[in-house]
Amino acid sequence: MTAPLSAEPQIEIVRKAPAGIGPRCRTARLGVLGGTFNPITNAHLGLAREAERAFQLHEVLLLLPRIPPHKALLGAPLSDRLAMMKLAVEEYPTFSVGWASHGLFLDIARGLVRIYPPSTALFFLTGRDAAERVLTWDYDDPQAALAEMFSRFELIVANREGEFRLPPRPELLPYRSKIHQLHLPPQYDPISATRVRERVARGEPIGEWVPPRVAAYIAQRGLYREEAPREQR
Repeated sequence: MTAPLSAEPQIEIVRKAPAGIGPRCRTARLGVLGGTFNPITNAHLGLAREAERAFQLHEVLLLLPRIPPHKALLGAPLSDRLAMMKLAVEEYPTFSVGWASHGLFLDIARGLVRIYPPSTALFFLTGRDAAERVLTWDYDDPQAALAEMFSRFELIVANREGEFRLPPRPELLPYRSKIHQLHLPPQYDPISATRVRERVARGEPIGEWVPPRVAAYIAQRGLYREEAPREQR
């Protein structure tokens, strides 16, 4: 699979963090949590909060790719997902919400340079399985792609449902210092968007798995009443 880098990446911020990174910030640290957010869950927010605290991030951007690189776009429409994301972060002054035309981290990093100050240090927040995909993706030129990636950003990998281990590829060894591990509390392990959708379809409560405003939105809009495919988390 070849990375689709032909079009210029576009990013739009639909909820700017009130206490986030300003245009004059010179030493800012930005965390980016990408995902399908179908729907956003307490595990997403927990990962963002823990990374913000552990790595002293000044802002966390929750970013929804319009075309994910590895999943079919099924389930709730993008407009509903963005609405739920905005509801979920209302009480977090350093959290932003946006969408991106591309899904690969390298494309997103290219798009973010037009939005945040050029000196901003960029960290992508991700789970163990997603980090493995990023590091072993079938890029046209893997060595050049890895060199550009780690010149633009670092990875924060959450040890969720298993501990992350660096894939056994020699071309990754020079970048070990830019791949950080984040230990999440075990309370987040059972939570996934797939399970939320399945519980909604069965008429079961989801109040412990998603923020209250998101649960109310799902009920009001009648989302996920039919069981969603399992491939989206």
